[in-house]
Formats: sequence, structure tokens, C-alpha cells
Amino acid sequence: MRGSGGRRRDARSVLRSIMRPLDSTAADPVLSELLELLWIEDIGGFRSRILAEASSEDAKVSFRLEGSEISATLAWDAWRDEARVAALWDLSADGTARSLDARAVLWRVLSALTDLDLATLERTSRQLNESIANVELLEKAATLLDDESKSAVEMNSRSLWERLAAWRDRPFHPLAHSRGGWTRHEIETYGAEFGRLFALRWCAVSRNLVLPSPAMDESEPIDFVLTPSQAKALSEELALRGLTRTHIAIPAHPWHFDAAVPREFARELQSSEIVVLDFVGPLVCATSSLRTVAIASNPYRHIKLPLDVYTLSVRRLMSAQSLHNGLMGATLLEEACSLRPAIAARVRIADETRFWTFSEASQDVFGPRTAFLGCAVRVLPAPAEGAALVPLASFSVALRAGLPPAIERSLEARPGTSIEIFLEELFRLLVSFAIEALRCGFIPEMHGQNVLVEVVQGRPEKIILRDHDTVRCLPEWLERAGLQAPAYLIKDPRRATMRLDRPESLIAYAQTLLFDVALRAICEAIDRSGHFDLRASKRLLRRVTAREIEQLDAPADIRDQLRITLLHRREWPFKQILTPLLATPELGLGMPSAIGWAKNPLLDVGWES
Repeated sequence: MRGSGGRRRDARSVLRSIMRPLDSTAADPVLSELLELLWIEDIGGFRSRILAEASSEDAKVSFRLEGSEISATLAWDAWRDEARVAALWDLSADGTARSLDARAVLWRVLSALTDLDLATLERTSRQLNESIANVELLEKAATLLDDESKSAVEMNSRSLWERLAAWRDRPFHPLAHSRGGWTRHEIETYGAEFGRLFALRWCAVSRNLVLPSPAMDESEPIDFVLTPSQAKALSEELALRGLTRTHIAIPAHPWHFDAAVPREFARELQSSEIVVLDFVGPLVCATSSLRTVAIASNPYRHIKLPLDVYTLSVRRLMSAQSLHNGLMGATLLEEACSLRPAIAARVRIADETRFWTFSEASQDVFGPRTAFLGCAVRVLPAPAEGAALVPLASFSVALRAGLPPAIERSLEARPGTSIEIFLEELFRLLVSFAIEALRCGFIPEMHGQNVLVEVVQGRPEKIILRDHDTVRCLPEWLERAGLQAPAYLIKDPRRATMRLDRPESLIAYAQTLLFDVALRAICEAIDRSGHFDLRASKRLLRRVTAREIEQLDAPADIRDQLRITLLHRREWPFKQILTPLLATPELGLGMPSAIGWAKNPLLDVGWES
């Protein structure tokens, strides 16, 4: 076994020396991300066919795809520590080669899937085309953001970091910039990347058709969203129309108000159960999650609103079910903080207890129209004096050459601090919380939008969690930690992912979202800057993870499970993107999801020191 392992390492070293590193600064990032998905998900046997022809002596492979001779250029993926396709070339009969762009690659590969229906093929191709077009549009925003990131005096600019996170959106997702339903003008007007202010619209909804949060008193949105002068103007209009006692004023995103409300609530508009108001305000700007807006005069108060736009193949609506589950998730987080000082020392929780949503007369929380009208108010914890709240995604965004501005500014605030020290502090903060949460039997979605990092004088000190409706849990481990399983509302138990029955399934949500998306993106961004090698970042991440597991106050079997799953298993789960999307005939409120398996990026394979 030892000799076999040595031969494997020798072969890998030979391949690594032959193949160039993957160029993550390629001119076509959508193509790069698409090729990775086709490769890692092995769509239509894409990876299998190329590997069948590959050898350790050449970084180019030829194979046939849909009747054409294709040449694939392989490169070395330092995150997975293995070879991966980097480019495709169409070979003509006379021996000339033409590089294939993202559109041509997707069409060639999907056309080879004989069981794929035409509607799904066209929908996926349309999403890719939209994403490509919007990446070009967002270059306009990049120039503005780059100038602002250089000229901003204070690091605690909430808008700048949210806009940077939105500009990158979800890393490693070639369809991430698709905005199904929006034109270029609407992206510039309402997208977070451009940072424009716009006014909310308002309507009055019959009190019989409003379901308020059970976790609050009889307050209304007007009490939490408006300034006193704005509230006075709105109250006067309600009184003038005779609606004060019978209706509740609800804000709406202006685009959604015009595009979706008349379509979904024509009957209620005609009967005056819903009344369009003249009142306009307050001014808001989109956060990195698009459907959630920050109030310009109070940036630590957010309003989450339904928005009938498709992003990441999901309609960004807001159902009563998800709002209820958010209450349950937040309760679990708060109980964990009270029980586990190690969690309380690292985490603060955004207050998302105030919401109001449309309700059918039947009071059915699963009713589809509950998702089209309503609002949720989020109050972020007040940061320490001079501190910045930075979305985790922002630490991976470098608009031009060099370090991501969020990291650069942190280092400037602490002269003499090295990249390695900052990275280790960031890793320890995030990984220690994730390990503690998993030990207790739960894990929030720790991707780049949901997690804010409180940076105090350049040091990452705390995590602020927001969007609590997807806190996954393992009841068996919750009970062992003294925590109650959340009373989630689950419509279809067969497809539920909120309550899990295996430790590996719970740990997978940390592996796929925190490690494989958020932290990988940060490591690769720093690698591109030339300041710290990706392999060194991985060694550091493994060392931090191993130390946090060993120091964990937990039963031996739980600690062993975490150590083996994260550090020693050869395979590692990843969130498939194209495979479940191609298997979904109609897109809805949940992201099409499936798990695949790839090489463990934290596996100890005798890395060079």
C-alpha cells in the first residue's frame, strides 16, 4: 500500500509538472466555470471520455463529441490537486483548430444528451446567454466599484462591501449572473452592483388577508420601516381613504409591484381588499441578495421583499413557510448561543422576527400566493465602534489585479500584519464556529451572502448570521447537545433537507458551502494576487480545521466523525449545479439540488512544505 501510494504521488507530480496551472484570471470566466461543472459533474460522460484518452505525457487530448473532433487542453487544478479541462478546440479536417466559447461548449455537450428535452435545453442555453451578457454589463459596475474601493476613506462602508459581494455573486456558477425577467436597464436600476437608490411602493392589504409573525406584537411595517415624517404622511393617506382600521400598509419592490402584483392579485385589487397607495418611499438600495434592500437612512435595517426574478434558477419570492422556518432556525441559533459559550463568543444573530405576508382566507401557509406579497424586517446587530460588517463573499472579490479590497483594507488597518496571519484569523473564526455548530447538530448556510464578518481594526472578530430559514439539523446530535429540534414546516418530507438523518449529510452543508465555495474563492483570489500560494492556503486551512476538531469539547465519536469526514476521506461532497437543473422540468422557489463527489481538497497527500 505504501509503495502504491508513492507511485500515485509520483504520477501526480509528473502531471503537475507537465500541465500549466488553471488560469483563473482567464478572459472568459463563464467558460472557465462551465468547463469545471461539465468536468466535475461528468455531464454526458464529458470527463470520462477525456480521461479515457489522457496520458501523463501530454496536456492535450482529442476525442469526438457530436460527430466533431475536439481537442481538450488539460491544466492542473490546485484546489482538487488533479488535472482538469481548461479549454476546448474544434479540429477541422485540414488540422486547423478553433477555440469553442461557452455557448458553443454548452450546446455541443447538451445536444449529445439524447434524453434531454428541447425545452430544458433551450432554457439552460438562455440562462447561459443571459449570464454572459450580464457579465459584460457588470464591467461597467466594476469600474465604478474599483474607483470607490480605492477612494473610500472608511472600511465601514456597508454599501461598498454588499455591492462587491453581488458583483462576484456565487463563485463557480456559470449561470450566476442570469437575471431571468430583467432587462439591462432593470439590472442597472435595481441590481446591487450599481448601488442606485430607488423608492419602495406601498399598498394597503385587508387585515383579514395578512398573516403577521407570531413572534411579535400587533406592530405593523410602518413602525419599523419609516421615519416619523414618512409614517405621518402614510397614516394620513390611509385615514383619508378610510383604511386605517381595515387594512395594513405593506411595502413592495417597485419592479415586482408593477410586474407581479397586478397579475397575482387582480381579484383583490378589484374588490379593494388590496389598495394601491400614492405614498412612495423610503429610498433603499439592493444588498447582495437582490430581493433584500437596505434603507438608505438606516443601513443596518433591511427589508426582505418578494421579487419575481429568476436567479440561480430560483424564483426569488418569499413564502410564509420560509418565514416561519426562519423563526425556528433563529430560535435554534439563540439556544445554541445560550448553551455553548464557544458559539456565543463568535456569533451574533440578525433579528428577523418581524414579518407580514399575504394569507389566503384558508390560512394555508403553503398557499402559493403567500410568496408574492409581504415583507420581513431585518435588524443587524450594531457593530463595534469603527467596525465594518463585510459579507464573506467580499473577501474573494478583486475587481482588478491585486488583493481583494476587503483584505487589503484589513491589512492597512494593522500595519505589519501578513496575509498568512489574516487568513489564519479568518479561517479560525469561520471554521471554529462551523465545527462547534456541527458538534451540536446544526449548520446554517455559511455561503458568502448569509455570513457577515465583523472586522474591528482590521481583525475578523465576529460572525453575524442572517437568513435563518435554512439552518439544517441532525436531531440525534441536537438532543445529545441539549437542544430542541426546530418545528419546521415541511410540505414534502420526501424532499426535505432541513432535518437530516446522517452525520455525513449534515457535515456536507459545511463542506459544500463554507469550504468548497466561500473559503475556496478566498484562497483562489489571494493566489491570483500573487501574495500567497493556493497550496499554502490549503495547508493552513487543513491545519486550522484539524486544530479546531482536536480542541473541540465533544463526545469522542462526534469528534472522530468530524475528523474522518473532513480530513481523511478521499471523497468530498460538492453541490451539483447542471445535473439537477437539467433534471428539473419547471423551476420554482427552491434551487434544484443534488450532491456529487469529488476529491477531498483537505486530504493530506504528502503536500510539500
